[in-house]
Order: sequence, then C-alpha cells, then structure tokens
Amino acid sequence: MTDWDSRRRIAEDITEAAGMTPLVRLRRVATGPQALCGKLEFMNPSSSLKDRILRHMVSKAEDRGELRPGMTILEASTGSTGIATAMIGAVKGYPVVIVMPEGMSVERKDSLRAYGAELVLTPGGESDVDLCFGKVAELKRESPGKFWEAAQFSNKDNIEAHYLTTGPEIWEQTGGAVDVFVASQGSGGTISGVGKYLKERNPQVKVYTVEPAECPILSGGGWGPHQIEGIGDGFIPDNLDLDYVDGVVTVSSQESIDMARRLTLEEGIFCGISSGCNVMAANKLASELPGTSLMVTMINDTGMRYFSTPLFGREPTTEIPDRDHPLSEADRRNLASRHLHIVR
Repeated sequence: MTDWDSRRRIAEDITEAAGMTPLVRLRRVATGPQALCGKLEFMNPSSSLKDRILRHMVSKAEDRGELRPGMTILEASTGSTGIATAMIGAVKGYPVVIVMPEGMSVERKDSLRAYGAELVLTPGGESDVDLCFGKVAELKRESPGKFWEAAQFSNKDNIEAHYLTTGPEIWEQTGGAVDVFVASQGSGGTISGVGKYLKERNPQVKVYTVEPAECPILSGGGWGPHQIEGIGDGFIPDNLDLDYVDGVVTVSSQESIDMARRLTLEEGIFCGISSGCNVMAANKLASELPGTSLMVTMINDTGMRYFSTPLFGREPTTEIPDRDHPLSEADRRNLASRHLHIVR
C-alpha cells in the first residue's frame, strides 16, 4: 500500500517528495468512449518520472556497497534521467557526469549544469543513444573504480522502482478499475514495472507501449531520426520486458507535438512532446479496445524543457551521423516470437 499520509509530514530531503503524483482525467483531448487519465509526473522534484527510478537505484546501490562516498555517478541519458541523476547527486554529495547526444534541447543541458553535473556530448540526436554507451565505457576504462554507472537501460532496480511505486499508485488511485495502461518506451522501466504490477493484480489489464512512427523498431520497422525527446532511442533496451506488453502503438513526431500543444491549451497541462505522444497513442488505441472503460497514461515531464525544440517551432539543426543501425539477432528472434497487437 502507498503511504499517502506521508505527504502530511515534513520530508527529510527533496528525494522523499518523489512519487505519489496526481492522476487527472483528461476531458477535452480524449476521443474514445473510455475515461482517459494522465499521471502528472512533472510534479516530481526534478519535473519528470525519472526521479522515482534514480532515488531507488541509488539507494539500492548504496545498500549493496556498489556506490560509496567519493565515487562519481555516471549515466548515458537524453535528458530526464540525467537531470534526476544530477538532482540526487546534489542532495547526496556525489559528483555526476552525464553523457548525452548533442542534439538534445538547450533546456536539458542547462538543467544538468544547474544541478552541478558535468556534461559530455556525443554525436547525433534522440535515436543515437547507443553512441553514448561507447563514451561511458571509455570513461570507465580510463578511470577504474571512479564511477558507479546508473545504467537505466539494464539496471533492474529501474523496473522495481515502478513496480513498487507507480503501479500501486495507479491501482489505488483508480480503485482497481484501470483496464488499459499505455506509455511510451525509453529505458523500458515504466512499461515493464507498471505492466507487471497491474497484470499481477488483474491479468485482464491491457498494456501497450508506444514508439515513434519514424523509428518503429518494435512494430517491425527500422531505425530513423525523430523529434520525441526521451523515447525511441534506436534500440531495444534490456529493461523492456515484452512478457508484460500486449501491443505497440506508433505515433509520429508531429502528432505528438500537436497533442502536447493541445494538452497545454485545452487541459492546462504544460507537458513535453513524449507526453503528447502518450495521449495520442491512447486516443488511437481507444477504438481498438471496445469494452474497456478506464485508460491510464503518463504525463512524463514538463513543457519547460522544450522551448528550444519543435514544440515551440524551433527546428533541430544537429547533424545526424550516417551509419548503420542493425537490430541484433537476439532482438529479432524475440520480436518474431511475440504476437504483439500493432496500432498505427
């Protein structure tokens, strides 16, 4: 059970303010017969759902003795995870180094520096995160024992954070009535952790992940650049557990941008592009799932990180590296063995 009453007490530090975010009905932008609710994750301390996972991952690493005083936290991120890492580092006294594609928004980079993080940039944009991994490995080789890598894409504590917090919160806030959960996939932690929890409580709950139409790897397409910062990183992360996923919805960058703008103007929810992607996916899915009554999605982060992006008419200028993006044979076999419902 979620300790909702803890909000009545003084928090020992800002990390205790992560989680227990509001769940709000979307009345104007929803198009289906189902009720559609958005979980306002921008109300976490560093303004995204990633605060949940960093608080948990750092705490578990400290408990296991993997992260100790004097070490530096290192992470590859397109933005929100890096910002959450920098916030946690500031509170706990750990230096933080974030490796990020150079094409991410100015606001993301400035937020990281504001928290005191060192920023290392790699070529490309949102779907070039794999290049960050090479730089992370290089930094670790150059300074053995200096870094603890958060490793959001493979660290199972990421999934556990959502299994222990986000999933139970959604279940309790809906009184167990939620029958569809839809959320975009970045590290895979949200969809896997929430999906596992909800399906354990009710195996009939449908769980759908979302990916950019321009980079439809899960739905049988290939790599491509897109403008939905925070998702569609160009590969299938280890933390995406397809055992808990019923299907995939593809949403284009422009559809996501248009819906993010509508959420601000019609619902008063000032959110980022990936949140627009989530809500657009829910609308696409609504007609595909007759008989369902309550859909829940995530409002991932704040719109204040997007003033320099296409959300506000600023077109990207970063050069995308010309290179191959092959899917591993293991990933090909994994996808081929699934019978995912694809919604476009």
